[in-house]
Amino acid sequence: MLTFLDNSIIFIAGIIILGIGYFFSKITKDMESFYLANRSLPWSLLVGTLVASWYGAAGVIGSIGYAAVYGISVWAVWCIAAHAARIPLALWVGPKVQVRTDVTIPDLLENLYGKKVAIIGACVLVFSCASFGCLLGGARIGLAAWGIPEVMFGIILITLTVVIASLGGLMGVAVTDMIMFFFMVFGVTMVFPGLFSEIGGFAGLQAALGDNAETLLHPTKGMSLGKMVTLVILSFNVYADPSFYQRFSAAESAKSARRALLTCFSLWIVFDIILTVMGILVTAFRPEAQPEVAYITLVLESLPVGVKGLFMLGLLGATISTLDSYYLVGATLVTNDIYARLRGPENITQEQIVKITRIAIVVVGFLGLTIAFRFELIYDVVVWMQGISMSVLFVPVVGGLMYRGRKTEMGGLLSMVGGCGTLLILRAIEFSVFSPVFIALAAAFICYNIGNRIGEDRNGIQPVAAGNGE
Repeated sequence: MLTFLDNSIIFIAGIIILGIGYFFSKITKDMESFYLANRSLPWSLLVGTLVASWYGAAGVIGSIGYAAVYGISVWAVWCIAAHAARIPLALWVGPKVQVRTDVTIPDLLENLYGKKVAIIGACVLVFSCASFGCLLGGARIGLAAWGIPEVMFGIILITLTVVIASLGGLMGVAVTDMIMFFFMVFGVTMVFPGLFSEIGGFAGLQAALGDNAETLLHPTKGMSLGKMVTLVILSFNVYADPSFYQRFSAAESAKSARRALLTCFSLWIVFDIILTVMGILVTAFRPEAQPEVAYITLVLESLPVGVKGLFMLGLLGATISTLDSYYLVGATLVTNDIYARLRGPENITQEQIVKITRIAIVVVGFLGLTIAFRFELIYDVVVWMQGISMSVLFVPVVGGLMYRGRKTEMGGLLSMVGGCGTLLILRAIEFSVFSPVFIALAAAFICYNIGNRIGEDRNGIQPVAAGNGE
């Protein structure tokens, strides 16, 4: 489907992006510049890197796949809830993070609850930073466009992403994300008008869907109540997303952090509408096909030579921009929040930390191969991983930032164990009467309040330096 010209466009763009990473590798001297870009990211770069890294292949291809199955309800239920949930993050939580001395979520957890809680939180975050859904989505791109087996193309993606992330650090990632952001928006939106017109607008779409139109075009009939509750709850997982906290910490000011996320809302909402309708179009055009792969093949068949390359560049750009962001965060968690805490930060120089972080990027990248290819739909693995992450981290992180009452080490520990333990048990027995994630969060909240009555109140303890341990 792709011609020599299309592949040449993709190859040249890849060389340019690698060159940008190499350029910024020359000015990276310590962890502050590598992980936080010297806390100098302006509003424009924050917007680009937040939007690009938020979507990735999981957000683009995964949204289309879910919309093909669940219809408009994906946007009406999940997208609206997810963006509404981020308003407090932009107005209050983000600025709080920007002015704190904490660099990562485990740094925050250590200052609130102690080293044990920080290390447990770091381990869960490393696992989530493998970005299973995005890797699966990227592999589906390779399968649809070039016929490369999913695992093989996943390895290719990981290798390319590791090189980008390990060279330039956050500043290199942010600059390449801006480039990827342009190609992602251009590549996805440019095919929408033609396909929508070809099917005859909403009237033609409704006719093509037949009996499925009643559910796919209704804001709530496309999915069960239990599915809705689960997705709405998972919308708040952003409060335990390490990449958001990294961006807030790297912003040049609290005002820039707030403005950037508020700007992203309008972009996210519009982009989500396009992705949702595209998913329904895929069902109308290819009702029997795997929707995520069918979307790519459908678009490639309808675009002229050269433009196909730009479209693929947009999809690959969305994938790489997310993977490099999360691999960088995950590697920093391994080095700064696990290794340094266990060994003692006084025994490690800044140069050693940067070097070990670059090695850890490789480890985090290939960790994704362990889980990603076990799921049929991209968002199924996203929901699976977000449930675990949220059950462990949501209550202690948000409680630590917003709750002014008594906080103890036992509060953090019991919340994590109670929340995750409840979720794993409910999943093991295949509990489906109500959302297991909701019950797990309730258990975590109860355990948090009980645990905070046990042990020393840490509110008066002097915060430790980032990654220093106790």
